[in-house]
Amino acid sequence: MRKAILMIMLLCFTAVAWAQNNRQLVTVSGTVYDETDSTVPGASVFIKDRPGTGTVTDIDGNFKLNLGKNDVLVVSYLGYKPFEKMITGNESGLEVHLEIDANVLDEAVVVGLGTQRKISVVGAVTSVDVKDLKTPGTNIQNMLGGRVPGIITMQSSGEPGKNISEFWIRGIGTFGANSSALVLIDGLEGNLSEVDPADIESFSVLKDASATAVYGVRGANGVVLITTKRGNADRLEVTGRVNFGISHLTNMPKYIGSYEYAQLANEARVVRGNYPLYTDTELDIIKYQLDPDLFPDVNWQKELLHKNSFTQTYFVNARGGGSLARYYLSLGYSNESSAYRQDKNSKYSAGVGYQTMNYRVNVDINLTPTTKLYFGSDGFLSIKKEPGNTSTDDLWKTTRNLTPITIPTVYSTGHLPAFGADNAYSPYVMLNQTGMTDIRHYRGKATLELTQDLSMVTEGLKLRVQGAFDNETNLREKRSIRPDMYYATTRKYTGELGIIKRVDAEPAKYEKGEEQFYKFHFEATATWDRLFNKKHRVGALLYYYMSNQQNSNQSGVTDDATLKSMYAIPIKYQGVSGRLSYGYDDTYFLDANFGYTGSENFEKGHRFGFFPSVAIGWVPSQYPFMQALSPVLNFLKFRASYGTVGNDRLTDERFPYLTLMNMGSGGGWGSSSGYITEERVGANNLRWEKATKADLGIEGRLLNDRIDFVVDFFQDKRDGIYQRREQIPGYVGLTQMPFGNVGKMKSWGADGNISYSQQINKDWGFTVRGNFTYSANKVENWEQALQPYDYQNYSGYVNNAFRGYIALGLFRDELDVAQSPKQTFGSYLPGDIKYKDVNGDGVIDEDDKVPLSYPNYPKLMYGFGGEVRWKDLTLSVLFQGTGNTDYYYVHPGDWDAENGDGKGYIPFYGGNTGNVLTIVANPANRWIPASYSGDPSTENPNALFPRLSYGVSDNNKQYSTFWHANSRYLRLKEINLNYHVTPGKVLKTIGVKSMDLQFVINNLHVWSPMKLWDPEQANRNGAAYPIPTTYAVQMYVNF
Repeated sequence: MRKAILMIMLLCFTAVAWAQNNRQLVTVSGTVYDETDSTVPGASVFIKDRPGTGTVTDIDGNFKLNLGKNDVLVVSYLGYKPFEKMITGNESGLEVHLEIDANVLDEAVVVGLGTQRKISVVGAVTSVDVKDLKTPGTNIQNMLGGRVPGIITMQSSGEPGKNISEFWIRGIGTFGANSSALVLIDGLEGNLSEVDPADIESFSVLKDASATAVYGVRGANGVVLITTKRGNADRLEVTGRVNFGISHLTNMPKYIGSYEYAQLANEARVVRGNYPLYTDTELDIIKYQLDPDLFPDVNWQKELLHKNSFTQTYFVNARGGGSLARYYLSLGYSNESSAYRQDKNSKYSAGVGYQTMNYRVNVDINLTPTTKLYFGSDGFLSIKKEPGNTSTDDLWKTTRNLTPITIPTVYSTGHLPAFGADNAYSPYVMLNQTGMTDIRHYRGKATLELTQDLSMVTEGLKLRVQGAFDNETNLREKRSIRPDMYYATTRKYTGELGIIKRVDAEPAKYEKGEEQFYKFHFEATATWDRLFNKKHRVGALLYYYMSNQQNSNQSGVTDDATLKSMYAIPIKYQGVSGRLSYGYDDTYFLDANFGYTGSENFEKGHRFGFFPSVAIGWVPSQYPFMQALSPVLNFLKFRASYGTVGNDRLTDERFPYLTLMNMGSGGGWGSSSGYITEERVGANNLRWEKATKADLGIEGRLLNDRIDFVVDFFQDKRDGIYQRREQIPGYVGLTQMPFGNVGKMKSWGADGNISYSQQINKDWGFTVRGNFTYSANKVENWEQALQPYDYQNYSGYVNNAFRGYIALGLFRDELDVAQSPKQTFGSYLPGDIKYKDVNGDGVIDEDDKVPLSYPNYPKLMYGFGGEVRWKDLTLSVLFQGTGNTDYYYVHPGDWDAENGDGKGYIPFYGGNTGNVLTIVANPANRWIPASYSGDPSTENPNALFPRLSYGVSDNNKQYSTFWHANSRYLRLKEINLNYHVTPGKVLKTIGVKSMDLQFVINNLHVWSPMKLWDPEQANRNGAAYPIPTTYAVQMYVNF
């Protein structure tokens, strides 16, 4: 039986092969024309249902193709209807006249749960040109700032794996728990940094209530929509990309060497009435490096870093299919090395770097003429390597804190050093002698979607049902070891180094932490679109979704086993939303939206919230008398929206309306059987945080569409922000204050973009463009205990305002000290910072702190640039900048605990720790008493640094205007030189249709008042891997 089956299969295969090889081949040649009878170069010519066959028309619109008798010839070009013809024999001189496809010319914009014609969009939606995202870059999030209006970004690190910008749509609108935007990739929540730009078909940003309403609670802070590529019918397209880049570190802090350090350390001690730290003999030893064991001169940046690192990425995709099924496949890999200088001789060095791999599969199947099935799957894997006993962030903090003279890299005896009361060790040891940590992240998704055209029921009706599974795994494997470490205290009379062991070696250890996350998602959408009498366009949408997700990691949530079981309950959401739209004669438009969403964060009876919105649009350029103004005015649209959006993500705590009790052992109130306490007082009156949003926009195109502009003005009022109550009197008897919806906040601003394009002649053309985003805010109600002074209230000021003292400069002399109000921050002398007595009580204390400015978050972000085109060569540039951004070298630890309170800027912060910046060595930058310098002019009232102290001065480290700086910047973000290669005979022989060669420079230069380090990383005070300048060569090849 088995032999018979094999024989039948062999015969079938032979018959198919014979049929393929014995097709009667014919040759067709001709020319393709457009509606004006001009030839069309670059049109696709292929055989229907035979993927991988075909050609493109040459510069004169001509083509020639071999195909089988009775095959169907297809000619297609963007913006035109496909041309089809059955070929029955040889044919030459065929003239193909393409017809305009009106549906394509009605430019579509991806909006919530579908697309709309651009003219009919009345919400605030920005469509991003995907071509702008195909430049070499670490990830998409780093490309948005200065490129997309409505988005503000901040990048805090340039290290591979950590070089991912935070971003906000129209700024931060709430001081509640969640201010992040929703990111949807093919309708499913995802991460922008895990998407390859070459996979993207469309990219839209939804900004106002009307545009985001259909997503309910999930869209409260704006939505980013990404649609990935799908298969093409009847032709196979393969694209490959390879990229090689070099990253060069710039904008790093500069620290003084040992000799200058020793001189300044002596000054810092003497001007405070102490003995010098170093004798004259020791200064000579330091100056001439006579004893590098006891008095080393180590540049820890050079010990830790190379200037350059390398990046390589590879990517390939294929799309094709036939009339029944279409597919898109992609696979990518990237490898980013870091600039850390790792000891190749150490078997314990970490090999710090970052690798990623990603894949995507999209398959569309026509089950019937009206029924389509879509299957999608994608995955992303990242592997980050770090040192075994620490993170790379600690390398930078140690480099900033460790002085050049504290310890050598390695003692001349070969011993590794440790230092300080905590027996800390150097970044060299951290990086090369403590093992390695592998951090692996994997995310995989699979989705199945069924779309049914119900036009047989009523024209324009469609139903879509989708189910998806999302799985995420995070694995951390730590292999650590620690060597013996020593500290040299003296040199014996024999010349031998006096070494004491400070740290005992630890053998190799292995630790593993694992976290699992999963999510099930289901949604169904019904849409209906009709055009009546060529003037009335009506559309409707109804959307339902539900989700179920769970995170296995409950560490840090609570130590109580019973409460952990509650936190392990899956998080569930469900909701219904809808949209009704009407347009008359493409001139007047109306959209009405609603969201009805349920959340577990509220008790039964209050779990669902209803949030409506409305938007209107008016296109006066559709009037005949306005069209007479063409070509001066080609298009003009006014639009406005108003609506509410709910936010339930008020806290990271589960079921916040419940009161949680905890049981303890022992006695209380005479009991010996145990006791219970309130772990949390429930807010059983908890309601939704509500955002009321308004938007007014204007769009236009002028001068034969050469000028294109969009401007929006917006306002966002938040009511019911979740806060801990502070004004419940003590006699109520609560052991812990409950939470409630008591906070209010308002944000407002504007965003927009403008571009001008000009084609000078056949070969030359250019485009200039610019965009901006401005967002400001004010807290309208923040519940606090009653404050003695109005300026101590958070209400009425910007969210997260920087609060501190008003500095009046530096004390001039002893008389100035004696006649000024008493400062309660320890001792102080002439040359120390003098503060204003705001409340006039004669004492400077906490009651004199006032709101000083915005936090270190840009209110204004902008970008401008353009491109020049000459034949197949394009040169483009992009500048990114921010407006005035307040920054303080001494800032609160709650902004950044490890970098707060002036660490990294104040000299000698920890006494024998605390590196010293080179600007301190300039006498003009610090206040020096004349009794020390011998020159009264050194008592500089405008000095950048007050009187030095060896160990931070409590008086001088107060948060105040003295330490204020401006971290605004203008960055030359990108220079891109692109050459489009039209293939010749050799490339055509191997199937190449086109090729693009790119040379790209990112972050070439920054202009800013902040000179010490990258202004975008200002709040780290030098303890961050800098944002590098990158030089990359990239090649796209299309087959």
